[in-house]
Amino acid sequence: MAFVIHPLIKENSIESRIYQEVLVARVLEKGNSLVVAPTALGKTVVASMVSAFLLQQKPEKKILIVSPTKPLAVQHHKSFQKFLKLPEEQITLMTGSISSKKRIPLWENSKVISATPQSIENDLIQGKISFKEVSLIVFDEAHRAVGDYSYVFLAQNYMKQNPEGLILALTASPGGKKERIDDVCKNLFIKNIEIKSEKDADVKPYVHEITTEWIKVNLPDEFLEIKYLLRNFMKEQLVFLKKFGFAKSISVQYIRKKDLLEMQSKIRKRIASNPEKNPALFTAISRLAALLKVSHAELLLETQGINSLNDYFFRLEKDSAKTKAAKFLLSHQEISKAIAITKQLYEKKIEHPKLIELINLLKKQFAENPESKVLVFNHYRDSVSFLEKQLNAFSEIKAKKFIGQAMKENNKGMTQKEQIQTITDLKEGKYNVLLCTSVGEEGLDIPSVDLVVFFEPVPSEIRTIQRRGRTGRLSKGRTIILMAKNTRDEAFYWSSVAKEKKMKSTLSGMKLMNSEINSDLRKEARKMESQTTLNSFSGQKDFILIFVDSREQASNAVRELSKLDNVSVKVKQLELGDYVLSDEVIIERKTVEDFLSSMLDGRLFSQLIDLSANCKKPLMIIEGNQKELFTLRNIHENAIKGALSSILLDYQVPILFTDSVEETVSFLYLIAKREQLGKGKEIRLRVGRKGLTENELQQFVVESLPSVGPTLAKNLLRKFGSVKKVFNADEKKLMKTEMIGEKKAKEIRKLIDAEYKDD
Repeated sequence: MAFVIHPLIKENSIESRIYQEVLVARVLEKGNSLVVAPTALGKTVVASMVSAFLLQQKPEKKILIVSPTKPLAVQHHKSFQKFLKLPEEQITLMTGSISSKKRIPLWENSKVISATPQSIENDLIQGKISFKEVSLIVFDEAHRAVGDYSYVFLAQNYMKQNPEGLILALTASPGGKKERIDDVCKNLFIKNIEIKSEKDADVKPYVHEITTEWIKVNLPDEFLEIKYLLRNFMKEQLVFLKKFGFAKSISVQYIRKKDLLEMQSKIRKRIASNPEKNPALFTAISRLAALLKVSHAELLLETQGINSLNDYFFRLEKDSAKTKAAKFLLSHQEISKAIAITKQLYEKKIEHPKLIELINLLKKQFAENPESKVLVFNHYRDSVSFLEKQLNAFSEIKAKKFIGQAMKENNKGMTQKEQIQTITDLKEGKYNVLLCTSVGEEGLDIPSVDLVVFFEPVPSEIRTIQRRGRTGRLSKGRTIILMAKNTRDEAFYWSSVAKEKKMKSTLSGMKLMNSEINSDLRKEARKMESQTTLNSFSGQKDFILIFVDSREQASNAVRELSKLDNVSVKVKQLELGDYVLSDEVIIERKTVEDFLSSMLDGRLFSQLIDLSANCKKPLMIIEGNQKELFTLRNIHENAIKGALSSILLDYQVPILFTDSVEETVSFLYLIAKREQLGKGKEIRLRVGRKGLTENELQQFVVESLPSVGPTLAKNLLRKFGSVKKVFNADEKKLMKTEMIGEKKAKEIRKLIDAEYKDD
């Protein structure tokens, strides 16, 4: 076996494959490139080889690899350490779990950085890192570079700071529509597309066959009875909505979630534009919300089973006191009956027949090959937890869930450390089945998986390809798809098949026309680079500094501000407001939805007290459709108008309404420019509150305790007499204060007694 020889590539670490070396040469020759190739063909190897060449040519520069998930970033970190002949400490990992303080020295001292895009975006916005010292950015899973995803922002800033830099985008599945592929190329400034398929002569020797099988099951009669009841309810709502001209059809069979969401948007627009507040429209929006909930219940019944459906009904019962839609549907005779049957089946432990099939095929798999490893994909985190419990009841099955990090309702996610350890445990044989949600679809480094099972088909061709690509890496692979007959399982499966077929057709067409397409891409890239250059040197030399609260960091407004050439954005934890534009002007920005939420939970008025007391020129920006103030939440119109009046008259804070993020940014920029330029003013960050009396300062300190608002702070100070005595009070004494129970007292003491840990 021949190996790649290069001064910066470790000996015998990369097998010499002609197609990979050709890809490397084309990327280096043609510039910013998108490489589309099936999973397991070594796209990471191509990225490593390109990196080695650039590090040799420009040793003073850095290489950045960005990946959408932390496990994938960890995998690339290990791969580059394996392939590149550099000191290991110069190849580093940077994710959100590493504090910003520690990330900066890592960035400065590294040659190769594997990172999640959000961590890089945050440091870039805060001005802590620069792309001027980067010669290559590798965007893995590049199909994500659409909309507001961080990849788009990073590419724009990279081309702005470093027009000579190189971009390498990698994906196995760019999407079925040419328009989507075009968007990815435009957003990543792609000049050249390289496409490899399993049918290419130079690729065939390295591709392993993946067989796909289907196991179809019939839903039990009890399931069909529940489905019949749910559909009766759904049809009744569609009939009601069709009378008002919102629903195009009353056929439940052909209604899609996309259609329902479009209908919802249409009704909301009618409500917003109807000054008379027609009560029928509010009834329609409530009925539609109930319809969406029952449609989801049917989806769970068909694709997941009784456990998931029972949990969902339980959550709806808890929400019935809060929402009209939940209250309405739970009082409906058909739904009440469906819930009763579901509870009976749950108590009898009757489950979806797909579970039985899954158990049987896993038992058979391990009987035939005890050392094999299996991935089971399921879209729902609750279902994954349920499957873990069910499968581990069998001695030959050692199952472990693999889920994302986010907290969802009461379902705690996995930490990065837990994710990495779980993958290691699977490789070492501690588990033989990994139960994955979508987090397992991208980049799992498990080359020895023998079988991939879809507990349910997914309608996305990208996700289908990624799931299937987890097998067949080093030897023949096998995929099994579980489907319930005459359900959305079948609809989703055929949808993904059609989309994948279209994607392959699109890529084949692009491959035939590659030279022409690449020529067009290069022209478009030059045009975008020209625009960037013109914008960069438009003659605006004045420099504006804007402080932004750290809680605003993830907002699109901060991204848009960061794009402006003469604006420096500094992200800090602000005492007051969201944006400090001068020593006198502080902005509190709220979307329409956030404004309404802050009215209900009391945040709004405490924020206004602080603003008006400590700022000479406070301003509130409410962003979004102004008419939706009176339609988004179930709040009386007079209450909203009263709050707006109070902001203006009682708190004397002006309100500025904007329609979009772009308009908000425009105002922020113009106000900051007006305040800072030509007036000889220096903006500084406020670090303390001014103008508070001693009593107000005492109240402010006590309000910092958990669940303590203005009223409770005053109660505590009246009872104990001083801040010191409040902080010294034990749980029993705290509970003697009005409005403090056992839970709240424990929270307060826990914070006061907790040791401070410096990051």
